[in-house]
Amino acid sequence: MKKALASLALGVFLAGSLNAAEKADPRLELMKEMRTMMDAMEQIQRGGLYSSGDEMKQGVKKLQGTLKSLESEDVKAILPKDQVYAYKFAQKTAHMLRLYSDDLIASVEAGRMDNALDDYTQLLKQCMSCHIRIRNW
Repeated sequence: MKKALASLALGVFLAGSLNAAEKADPRLELMKEMRTMMDAMEQIQRGGLYSSGDEMKQGVKKLQGTLKSLESEDVKAILPKDQVYAYKFAQKTAHMLRLYSDDLIASVEAGRMDNALDDYTQLLKQCMSCHIRIRNW
């Protein structure tokens, strides 16, 4: 019984330390945020295609929740070191994403779905611009 309890305690300790090590790497957290951004963009698009303003707004909320990672110093961990402008560009991109997403919500609330979809297109352009310039795609 003592061996089983000791094994269980050791397992919990190791699992906890692995979880702590995973959180210590800012690159992993930022990559997780990028996946969340992609999910948010998919949700906004799905809401637009099905004329669901509520789903679009939920997607915007999810997207805006991730923007703090682009605005923080932590983003430097995933940016190329040889591109001096990368950090400034990431911050500008985050600002533009916030601007277009705020406008998207205003368009949805005013019942202007065509304008909301135009805002979605601008959001997507910001994403692609960053990926093309910084990630050299």
